[in-house]
Parts: sequence; C-alpha cells; structure tokens
Amino acid sequence: MRSLRLLNVAWEAERTRLGLRVQREVRRVILLLAAAVMAGAAFAMLHLVAWIAIGDALSPLWKAIVIFAADIVLALVLAMVAMRNPPSTAELEAASIRRTALHEARNGIGVSLLPLAFTFLRSRRAKRRERY
Repeated sequence: MRSLRLLNVAWEAERTRLGLRVQREVRRVILLLAAAVMAGAAFAMLHLVAWIAIGDALSPLWKAIVIFAADIVLALVLAMVAMRNPPSTAELEAASIRRTALHEARNGIGVSLLPLAFTFLRSRRAKRRERY
C-alpha cells in the first residue's frame, strides 16, 4: 500500500514538474517572438537607413542609425533573456520528490514482494515433495 502512495506522489511530482517546464517554455517562446519582432523592426530600419543614405541630408540618417542600433540592442537583450532560462526552484524540487518517491517505491515493492516470492517457492517445493 505504501508503494502505491509513493507512486502517486511520484506521479504528482512529475505532473507538477512538467507543468512548470511548460510555463518556462511558454515564457521562452514569448520572449523569442518579441526578439524576432525587434529583429524585423531592425531590418525595416536598415531599409530606412539605406533610403536616407541615398539623400543629401545627414541629420535624418543619423536618427535612423540610432533607432536601428537601439532595435538591435533590444533584440539581443531579449534573445539573451530568453536563452537564459534555468529551471525554477519549484521545478527542481518536484523532480527531486519524484526521484525519491520512485526510489522508495521500488525499494518498497521489492521488500513487500520478497515474502510472497518465498511463500510461492516454498509451496512449489512442497508440491514437488508430495509428488515423489
């Protein structure tokens, strides 16, 4: 009975860990999408910079270069935040609980099956002796 409870604890810990991992991955995808949007804006600004570079006025060109550089820096910051996404403490604890519960369940099942196995072997031996 204890083994079944431990397996249930392991199941709940794994379900919690997977739920937390899904949340972490969703945040990563959202940040990567924001980085992609910023990279698209930087690419659009690059076109604007080229268009302005063709003209004679320098003031609008430098404004476009500053906006372009800011978009690139923001896209890089968002991408680095998205890639630096370690598992949370709760996720690590859930994995630890799952491992411990599974280990204990394996030990518990093994110990509880030993008396059954010995009883089964004794009954087989007794039946063999009765035959002869």
